[in-house]
Amino acid sequence: MGEVIRNILRRKLRTSLTVAGIVIGVFALTVMGALAEKLNVLVDGGNAYFETRLFVSESGTGGFGGGGRPISRQLADQIEAVDGVERASPVLQMLLDPAIRGGFDFPPILTGIQPQTWYDPSTPLPIADGRLLNADDRGMVMIGADLAERYAVRVGDTLTIREVPFEVVAVLERTLTFPDKIAYAPLADVQHVYVDAAPGVIDFETDDLATQIEVFIGDISGADAVAERIEAEVAGVQVTTPAEVKDQLGQFSVVFNLIIVGASVIAVIVGGLSVINTMVMTVSERVREIGIKKAVGARTGAILREFLLEATLLGALGGLIGLSAGSLLVVVLNAQTAASGTTVFLVTPWLLARSFIFATVLGALAGIYPAFRAARLDPVQALRST
Repeated sequence: MGEVIRNILRRKLRTSLTVAGIVIGVFALTVMGALAEKLNVLVDGGNAYFETRLFVSESGTGGFGGGGRPISRQLADQIEAVDGVERASPVLQMLLDPAIRGGFDFPPILTGIQPQTWYDPSTPLPIADGRLLNADDRGMVMIGADLAERYAVRVGDTLTIREVPFEVVAVLERTLTFPDKIAYAPLADVQHVYVDAAPGVIDFETDDLATQIEVFIGDISGADAVAERIEAEVAGVQVTTPAEVKDQLGQFSVVFNLIIVGASVIAVIVGGLSVINTMVMTVSERVREIGIKKAVGARTGAILREFLLEATLLGALGGLIGLSAGSLLVVVLNAQTAASGTTVFLVTPWLLARSFIFATVLGALAGIYPAFRAARLDPVQALRST
């Protein structure tokens, strides 16, 4: 290993430029990978959150949530009469702050619920501090961890939402997923907030407002059949199943996973060509040295391993620097957005391992041709070389 390191350091400038090429590729792979990891975690969390229920909204609204368009909460009674439905719970959702639209991340959401019908034992809300909402609560709210951080509030404090004060009765455990950005308040309170935000455009009485009905069934595997029955028996609604929610959420991650592929291609082109060029030049410069080693008994395998190890070490060094620089940038960027309760990037041990292994394997693969070229040199011709 000592000899390999000395060989690499013979041409310090060339070695630095080669490593820099690998660093660029791995840096891009790490940063884009952290972006995709965060989105994938959000999507996975959303799937887990929504996979236990059906979502009923106004027909033609294009997906669960209904785009925030109001429907009558009285539909819950009709839906509960459908065969296969255990219970139906009206929910009213709106942006917690109209000035925050979310961008890359999910925006903060204010969700009005009926605790007595909405809580689902199969997906309990993990409480870090405080208690769950009760059916007779008014003016109270449970908030996700990101909201607690964004607004610097805890249990017992007052959180003002759209100029309406709410007492914080619970802070949920951090999940790094969708619930971290939700504020859950009694349905009656959110109905008044909703009407105040859009006066004169609501076709329902205040206490009749909802944006969707969440439907709980005994066997979620029968979701498609129950959805068909609801749409057939309840006029003017559409039903979104957990599988359809998963498809909708999955569309968000496809683009960013393609970005990972693009970053990998950049790393292959830039880093791979850099290593190949350096190792080919190294072999050309050390022809006589290789001839001498072979003349004194060095085997072909030993020469092959020597040059492969040099290429692998270049890849590992570039990978280590690249992922360190990428991780540092991610930490800085997340620190810039932490005050708003948003983290755009997520560095995982798997991402770090994947980036380092990728760079190391890239170096090894790029060194195969130069190593074989060196190993196959004829010792006589090599010794005659000038």
